[in-house]
Amino acid sequence: MCVRAEISKCTLPTYPLGEPEKNPLFFEKRVYQGSNGKVYPLPFIDKVYDEPVDREYQLVTLENEYVYLEMLPEIGGRIFKGQDKTNEDYDFFYRQDAIKPALVGLAGPWLSGGVEFNWPQHHRPGTYMPTDVFIEEEADGARTVWMSEIDPLQRMKGMHGVRLRPGSSLVELRVRLFNRTPVTQTFLWWANVAAKVHDNFQSFFPPDVHYVADHAVRAMSSFPEAKNDYYGVDYAGRSGANDLSWYKNIPVPTSYMVCDTQGGFFGGYDFNKQGGFVHVANRHLSPGKKQWTWGNHEFGWAWDRELTDEGGPYVELMAGVYTDNQPDFSYLLPYETKTFSQYWWPIQKTGPVQEANEEMALRLVVRKDRTIEAALNVSRVQVGLRIRMTEADIVILDTELDLAPGDLWASTEYALAGESAHRLEFSVYDQSGKTLGRYRPAAEGEKRERRREVAVEPEEAEAIESVEKLFLVGEHLEQYRHPTRDPEVYWKEGLKRDAGDARCHLALGKAALKRGEFVEARTHFDAAIARYTRHHPNPSSGEAHYYAGLSRRYLGQFEEAYALFFRATWNYEWRSAAYYELGCIDFAKGRFTAARNQARSSLETNTKNNKAGVLLALALMELGELENAREALDEVLKRDALDPWANYEAARQSGGDLEAFRLRFRNDAQTVLDLVFEYASLGAFEKAESLLEWHLSAASVAVATPNPLERSQMTLYCLAWLRDRMGKSSSSEVLGKANAQSSDYFFPSRWEEQLVLEWACSKSMADLPRFGLGNYYCDKRRHEDAIRVWVEAVEGDTKIATVHRNLGIAYWNCRRDSTQARAFYQGAIELDQSDARLLFEYDQLRKRIGDDLSERLATLEANRDLVMSRDDACVEYVSLLNESFRHEDALALLTSRRFHPWEGGEGRVLRQFTAAKIGLGKASLKDGDFERALSYFEEAFDTPENLGEAYHFLQAKADVNFWIGKTLKALGREEAAAYRFEASAREKNDFQDMEVVAFSEVSYFQGLSLIELGREVEARELFEAMVSYVETELGKEAKIDYFATSLPNLLVFEDDIQTTRDDRLEKLRKLALSGISQLA
Repeated sequence: MCVRAEISKCTLPTYPLGEPEKNPLFFEKRVYQGSNGKVYPLPFIDKVYDEPVDREYQLVTLENEYVYLEMLPEIGGRIFKGQDKTNEDYDFFYRQDAIKPALVGLAGPWLSGGVEFNWPQHHRPGTYMPTDVFIEEEADGARTVWMSEIDPLQRMKGMHGVRLRPGSSLVELRVRLFNRTPVTQTFLWWANVAAKVHDNFQSFFPPDVHYVADHAVRAMSSFPEAKNDYYGVDYAGRSGANDLSWYKNIPVPTSYMVCDTQGGFFGGYDFNKQGGFVHVANRHLSPGKKQWTWGNHEFGWAWDRELTDEGGPYVELMAGVYTDNQPDFSYLLPYETKTFSQYWWPIQKTGPVQEANEEMALRLVVRKDRTIEAALNVSRVQVGLRIRMTEADIVILDTELDLAPGDLWASTEYALAGESAHRLEFSVYDQSGKTLGRYRPAAEGEKRERRREVAVEPEEAEAIESVEKLFLVGEHLEQYRHPTRDPEVYWKEGLKRDAGDARCHLALGKAALKRGEFVEARTHFDAAIARYTRHHPNPSSGEAHYYAGLSRRYLGQFEEAYALFFRATWNYEWRSAAYYELGCIDFAKGRFTAARNQARSSLETNTKNNKAGVLLALALMELGELENAREALDEVLKRDALDPWANYEAARQSGGDLEAFRLRFRNDAQTVLDLVFEYASLGAFEKAESLLEWHLSAASVAVATPNPLERSQMTLYCLAWLRDRMGKSSSSEVLGKANAQSSDYFFPSRWEEQLVLEWACSKSMADLPRFGLGNYYCDKRRHEDAIRVWVEAVEGDTKIATVHRNLGIAYWNCRRDSTQARAFYQGAIELDQSDARLLFEYDQLRKRIGDDLSERLATLEANRDLVMSRDDACVEYVSLLNESFRHEDALALLTSRRFHPWEGGEGRVLRQFTAAKIGLGKASLKDGDFERALSYFEEAFDTPENLGEAYHFLQAKADVNFWIGKTLKALGREEAAAYRFEASAREKNDFQDMEVVAFSEVSYFQGLSLIELGREVEARELFEAMVSYVETELGKEAKIDYFATSLPNLLVFEDDIQTTRDDRLEKLRKLALSGISQLA
């Protein structure tokens, strides 16, 4: 059978999403997957509906005689289905039968199952956004389904091609990562494979893996048997249930990543289906091997229900390239492309294997009865395959056979003769004698040393002794996109020690450049050059000269930039990027021969620089070399059929029929703006104008997933700006139209957008460009600049509610001015009384200001319809009801709607449910209705599924058990009461805000239970330990955990974490002292 590849449509039951948030969200310290969780300029989605509807999706199928695959380009280009046709269509990738997103993604929705491709961070910002798609057909019958996107945050281009060949079960993934920006970017890349699991599913890794690490290497565990605490679980005390390769043994959400192996494979095996898969890759480029699970316990099962209707639990078996941990980022230089391949293929009836590659997977284990169990699968037809097994160089087996994908060779007829399996060797050869695979078990008792150490938090800048270390710590924080530590603090401290340090100046310059502060950036780059060239004019790196040139390009200082870029070409590392920039300047000056030569020089160093290829074609076109121009574009498109600039330019040069371009790239405004700014950088304003005019006149292509940025206010602003640059009088008319647009989803983020909007503000006093420019400034943490332009809009009597709302946020976060913050929020709500987010945010502001609880409650109740439209507002409303002792009302609301938690934010709804049940139970206990009280307390354990979450395995329940004990005691059931008090007193630690804590409010009830049991000495020790803990912690500076993995904190307000932490500790102290006072 040849390979069949086809694009069609399919209909799938889909749980709809809420409308993307029209207000910009500036999450400056959100922790997401261990790195920065900023979401701007993406619109945020925080609502999932509860009833599915049928929705049509673009579907791509890829199939040969052994494997059947389905892909969904409109949901991040994920593999949706992977079936082994030789094993009764076994789903070797987890199969979803519905599209049921949960609130796990960076921007909200995320889908489990299949294979997700994550870059430049985890999970991918565009994971629930559409990709462009193209099918490549090869002469030998192979087919590759390419899916591509331009990352919505950094505007880098990532694409992956899923490839099948005739006669092979190997699923190849070809990946191209192109940094199409002029600055160095960081990235990680992980393929996230989901596998359906149950008690008889086992993950497998190379046999030499004997330890694994958590996120950021903040903790480690022995492997496969965990003989230590890991994620708060005492695995050493769970003998027989501590093998982490089995899903059934892991009760809590857990990640583990391989740190050290000589193997290039891993996978999973389903003993029920007698099938599984292996992943194979070059371990030198692809060291990342990870398993993640929600955990085999109520907490994890609740997440399973959030993500699927009938599919059940899964694990993620992830493969990382240029990374072995999360977070663990590598670099892409300007205009650099990295390419690589990954492979998966299904195995059958072997069990977990000990060696695998692209050709074969083998199993070799010695059973307890010394029987040698051997098995083999192959990924393509092998005629005359030779299998050889030896023990201590004595041949046990040497046979030839034919084997095809789906076939099993297996043997259990031989036994180990000697004492050690290490003397066994299993070898596989093809017909020509080439070795396909070989495996020898490791010697028993072989000493295995860990080559990695648990990571430690860097010291504060003032405590670091050397400028070099200050630079390196800052570099680490920047590279890993640390969410809560500022790298600039370290670089600035470095300059305090050595005012001319080139490294720190260069780093600070790049940080300023990132913010669009070009003058400040230029100053730092010039200072770096001064130090680098103090003793000789030719430094070993051209980086400082390159960036000094780049800052001047954006300042319009082209002649100075030109000289600096040329100096950067003296260094090979910066040669391609610098020659491209030189070519742009030459083209803009009309020096087309020079532009052609610069483009060729750029391509000599980096043949994969798509932008240099298009520049070459444009220069050749201007020189009249039409055929050569076409060949230059063909070269780019041969490499990357989904490069939008090359596609557009090819269509333009061949006559201007843009329908195929529209269909392939959906006439998406963000893609169009990228191309407009490419042309503008060349001074090709007419071409940019023509593209914008076409975009504005042509329809966008509808997609199944939300994409509110497919149209943008910036297109009209850019058109007005271009016409002004061209001296056209129609610029002012277009600017007027631009100023009259809606403000919804106006989230500019590019440097070029900054320049255009600053121009628009200089030409008009309109509010819209100031709103957009303020959003840009705020995202870049230029808060005072943002306040300035937003205030200008307010002074112009803006009717944009979000301008007032943004000022409310800024006046609180940046100036701690509660009076102005309140006034601006009130102004926002007056302008838009239908926006539930404004109401919720205003209530959170009032909470921080310290407004009376009853007044806040009255406001929410007066706007109940808005409150009920948001989960977060409902939870806050319920908390106010509980604090007001209106527990029945709280419980009624909690049990009447379906809640959807955020990953990492679990527990908030459950806390209010528990509080309501305990509150009602205490009231009944006080009234003497003991049976009713007992019912309420016991129900606190029984969390209804509509809450969307359940108790974590490590979550303390000492309070609930205490109150059950008190009620049972009141009922005269002393023995049952003692059992509950004992359960309460036995609690160890607690689990709050997704981390284990030594003491919490629940610890107080542990102490009370000890008193009830007559164990006053232990109770006193507990309460005194609580007091000691509080005093110790109060002496420390409050910090967000440096190694935090997921702290969603979806609030726009910055809290004083010191005050918040100290208030919590003082509450804990009061409880402890209260406990001590109750002792005789």
